Amino acid sequence: MGLAGAFVMGAIVWLINMGYGWWPATTAALKQAAYTLLFGGILIKILDTIAVKIKNRYLAIATATILVSVITIILVYIVHHLKGTPRPFESTLPTMIMAPPGFLALAIRKRYKK
Repeated sequence: MGLAGAFVMGAIVWLINMGYGWWPATTAALKQAAYTLLFGGILIKILDTIAVKIKNRYLAIATATILVSVITIILVYIVHHLKGTPRPFESTLPTMIMAPPGFLALAIRKRYKK
């Protein structure tokens, strides 16, 4: 799953930055792919822990989703703001759009998993 996510998110970021040339686009894509692959698992583990530790299921799901989404968005923006990504904000937009619903689905699945 991590490899698939890294490939998809890297490809999206590559397309966003392609107008600046293949090397800057590739640099941005590799940063995104590396982040997704390396930190994705850690953040999902944090999400899983929060989703089951808080007694109130709605609060647990909301807290897990919001906290992990905010952490992810901030870290992705920092990674892209470092030298090498021509369009750091635009490169973070796919994460802003896709992370919260994805994390919500994972939190719900974890909370109700037996």
